[in-house]
Amino acid sequence: MFRQEPRPEPSRQDRRTDFFISYSPADERWASWIAWQLEAAGHRTMMQAWDFVAGTNFIDFMDRGLSEAKVVVAVLSRNYLRSRYGRWEWMTALRADPDDPANKLVTVRIEDCPIDGLLSTITYVDLVGVDDPEEARALLMQRIEQALRGHARPANGPHFPGTSRPAQQP
Repeated sequence: MFRQEPRPEPSRQDRRTDFFISYSPADERWASWIAWQLEAAGHRTMMQAWDFVAGTNFIDFMDRGLSEAKVVVAVLSRNYLRSRYGRWEWMTALRADPDDPANKLVTVRIEDCPIDGLLSTITYVDLVGVDDPEEARALLMQRIEQALRGHARPANGPHFPGTSRPAQQP
């Protein structure tokens, strides 16, 4: 009987990166949860905890991750907003597409914290106070899909506004 050996997971160099997860090490649990949701949906992520293994150059990996990723996901918290590297990462994403930053930067607020300056102009996914994991996942994935499409147009058209009850679907 022929037995097929499992294929090894592709190395970091062999994978394309859809999302670079930018976070403070204090928020690693949130960053891991976000990356897990994205990977479960078929996307490839890059994040420090999973990809910056011993012997790698942190700055080189950060630079390559930011330049190769289609989208940077910034995990917003007080720790992140005080982080030098976090600041470099979200600023790099903004600079990549200054006319439409939503194409390159998705911000996810995980803590009630003040967001000032340029970062305050970016609409964020607000997970503060969301206790249901499925609701949090749906909020995250809706915004991610919008970022990948480049707009927030819903999949289904709106109901006719001239009636008090929804029109019947054919």
